Amino acid sequence: MKIIYLKYGELTLKGKNKKNFINQLFSNIKVALKDFSVKIIKKYDSCTIEVEQNDIFDKVLNILTTIPGIALVIPGYQIERDFEKLVVELTEKINIKNNQATFKVETKRHDKKYELNSMEFSRKLGHFLLLNNKNLKVNVKDPQIKITVEIHKDYFIYYFERIKGLGGFPIGCGGKVLMLISGGIDSPVAAHLLLKKGYKVDFVTFVSPPHTKPEALDKVRTLIKKLTFSCPYTPKLYIVNFTKLQHEISHIFDHSYQITIMRRYFFRIAEHLKEANEYDAIATGESLGQVASQTIQSMNTIESVLKDTVVLRPLLTFDKLEIINIATKVGTYETSILPFADSCSLFVPTNPVTKPTIHKATKLENDLELISGIYNITIEKHIELERIK
Repeated sequence: MKIIYLKYGELTLKGKNKKNFINQLFSNIKVALKDFSVKIIKKYDSCTIEVEQNDIFDKVLNILTTIPGIALVIPGYQIERDFEKLVVELTEKINIKNNQATFKVETKRHDKKYELNSMEFSRKLGHFLLLNNKNLKVNVKDPQIKITVEIHKDYFIYYFERIKGLGGFPIGCGGKVLMLISGGIDSPVAAHLLLKKGYKVDFVTFVSPPHTKPEALDKVRTLIKKLTFSCPYTPKLYIVNFTKLQHEISHIFDHSYQITIMRRYFFRIAEHLKEANEYDAIATGESLGQVASQTIQSMNTIESVLKDTVVLRPLLTFDKLEIINIATKVGTYETSILPFADSCSLFVPTNPVTKPTIHKATKLENDLELISGIYNITIEKHIELERIK
């Protein structure tokens, strides 16, 4: 029987809570594969997916590599515990008709009552495979074909490759986080890392029409779809029309503080949404020192407007190349570099301050007589909610 064999990885460290994590992962897998004819068999240390149709096997395999909580995705075969049948099947699958190939057998004996230990089983199986195929040679250090056999109580599982999964924890085991997302490279990667840690992530983005174009918002929608297509929930996107606030902020006396003041109002709005919708934290794609608003002093001045809110910054110590590599791997990079500017990039001053102070930022805001009223109107009338499917 052709199967996909899943290993849990980090979940196995969860002790008494392990069962809850496994149940959540099992539920998430069922949701992700709801459109496919498969049988999912949950076990304490692994999960087996029986795929009835060969034409959907690769699609199912690819989806499983995107689900947080799965460490290894292994395409393989499960047969009854009959050594002779195992030899026959493996001989057929690795039959080398031309040239020579090197191989190695590795055995994992889950059933400790089996009459042969792992080394004895590997030697015996390797011996019969050599007898059945004269073009095979053993190479235990760097084989072209690696055969792994797992001995279970009632059956063998064997496979030739192991595909690395996302790892982490199943979505739903953490809390709820509201992610400030732009159309850039960083914030989608930060969201991916939070999803991988088991958090449900919803999103808030800021638009400033007519300065920002509809295509910029479409970028954000596309990025969220790419990040969450196999997630077990429908993510929310809060769209904040920031135009009036943006115009008022542009009147500040010291324009080097414009991005600082803008982001302070981003955080105020995010905290309002967090409190109104019971999120556990807000999150950003900030990376320490990457731009002027991401120095320690800037982060402190911007974050000081929050009353009782945790800010998660998954990318805090990542460099740009590391972030780009993850974006490429998860499929967001090509969308992120499309040339449609967001509110942040459009309104960056020529010489942004790198060490803003809370005192000066507060004074500049207080000098804007209309800002408080515009903020209240914004949170009351200029936030739209979309569900991204």
